[in-house]
Amino acid sequence: MQLHTLKLVTIVAEQVLRDQLVQKVLSLGATGCTYVDAQGTGSRGARNNDVFGGNVRIEAVCSQQVAEAILTYVSHTYFERYACIAWASDVSVVRGARYVK
Repeated sequence: MQLHTLKLVTIVAEQVLRDQLVQKVLSLGATGCTYVDAQGTGSRGARNNDVFGGNVRIEAVCSQQVAEAILTYVSHTYFERYACIAWASDVSVVRGARYVK
């Protein structure tokens, strides 16, 4: 088994941003992503799936270049106006070629 070192980009944002974030992550070069409902507490208070719609956690395995493009886009576009956080982690992936265009 061969492992490939890639990046895991994780975005936690307001649920209302889900569709546009998923579309942008894919257009910036990710070959796919996973998204799930998320709840939590942070600097903007507690967020759950109440009247405000809760949060979404979006994850994509991608190259360093794509990860940087996604993080740059998210930080410049959403951080000022929305409850949103994003980060990248190193991951070792089986079948790594599937995650790079």
